[in-house]
Amino acid sequence: MVTVKISTQKINNDKEDEMLYGLAIVLIPLFLGYLFKVGKGKLQVVNQVVNICLYLILFVMGISLGQLDDIGSKLPQIGGIALGLSLIIQFSNIIGLTIYDKWQPMVREEVNPQEIPSRWVMLMDSCKLIGATIAGGVVGFVTKGTLDFPLHASTYVLEVMIFGVGIQLRNSGIPLREVFFNKRGIYTSLVMIVSSLVGGVIAALSLDLSIVQGLTFASAFGWYSLSSVLVNDAWGPIYGSIAFFNDLSREIFCLFTIPFFMRAFPSTAVGLGGATSLDCMLPVIQKSGGTQVVPLAISFGFIVNLVAPLLLALFIGLAG
Repeated sequence: MVTVKISTQKINNDKEDEMLYGLAIVLIPLFLGYLFKVGKGKLQVVNQVVNICLYLILFVMGISLGQLDDIGSKLPQIGGIALGLSLIIQFSNIIGLTIYDKWQPMVREEVNPQEIPSRWVMLMDSCKLIGATIAGGVVGFVTKGTLDFPLHASTYVLEVMIFGVGIQLRNSGIPLREVFFNKRGIYTSLVMIVSSLVGGVIAALSLDLSIVQGLTFASAFGWYSLSSVLVNDAWGPIYGSIAFFNDLSREIFCLFTIPFFMRAFPSTAVGLGGATSLDCMLPVIQKSGGTQVVPLAISFGFIVNLVAPLLLALFIGLAG
């Protein structure tokens, strides 16, 4: 009895340490970056650094994936689970958010139809991200057995990137008061978060994953660079790749669904963007919904970007 009690206590302590570690590597650089207010010139440099870090993270993850034994037989598993997760979680989002839009319709002025940013250009950007992962996979496969890549190397790159994200948030020009006192932004984020977690549970039951794994995959809300690194460090490159493709698919999906939902269901259109509503999906939201929807998108995106690392660290720690 004493041995069992001590072992249980050690497991609980290990889980707590893993949760604290996950929170620390994300929240510390995020809040440190938020302390810095910079000019436009320096902000452009920060944007470039963040972009470079993103590609490095995916390249490193690809190397880890390529160095796995019998990788060819694992690719269908990765693709199948990622597709299933994506469809179930996003369908759950659509149900929850459209119900909210019907229950609390958003009063706004009619906007003139505007040309949205070229979807093909944005699709090409997503293909570049996938290409970086594939390139890393090729390098990893070719160098397997001859090159040992530093363990957790992508984690250090992630910290640099999140520091830059903190600077971007601080210099967005939106006061925190406007973010956290936008009632519709708060409610939209709550509906999106809850519906994602419900979708994660359904996906876990459908795809033979544990409930905690399903909740983990549902918790990044499209922040693929964050989820892929944290999941890769905790569970290995196969699950890290599943997290990446699951979250990247949200961005691709939103290129077509945001304009479709915007007229009748604005909160649904914004909410489907998840964490990307604050950055790469913001131009699509603005063009298809007008400037009056931008405060909602920024408030929603800001909250979701803060909640994602908390939930990921929590569920990864519980699974550990």
